[in-house]
Amino acid sequence: MEKTEVLRSIRGARRAHIIWVDSAKALVNGLDIKKEQIPIAVTKCDFGKWFYCDGQILLSLFRENAVKKLDNKHKELHDTYMKIFKIYFPLKKRSLFAKLFNRKKKITPNDEYHALVYLADLERISDELISYLNIIEKKLNTISEERFRTLH
Repeated sequence: MEKTEVLRSIRGARRAHIIWVDSAKALVNGLDIKKEQIPIAVTKCDFGKWFYCDGQILLSLFRENAVKKLDNKHKELHDTYMKIFKIYFPLKKRSLFAKLFNRKKKITPNDEYHALVYLADLERISDELISYLNIIEKKLNTISEERFRTLH
């Protein structure tokens, strides 16, 4: 993989991450978001698909600690989203009527308050994840093409 391809893949992963977070924001802000639109598992979102596949090239380019921080932040993000998910898509059984009309759980003011608190945490974690990505991208930009080829 060429350096420009790696940079392009990092930028694509960042965009995918931002779209995922925006979907979580939309859900909390009352838009009709289906639970499938915001994957829960770290390996199912577009950022995770990149990170655990093509993004693994970062391990050959940077200290493992920098990549581990990115991985941990991504996992923390999904753990926080799970709290939001449980508010809007509870795991308990819904009535047949609710299933037929695809109705979500009615959100109480208390639920809404907690979702907003979790969303603030999600946004903070997202900013940190993006910050780590930005640092990795900047460092990658400082590596010459020749040096890049020898690193991986």
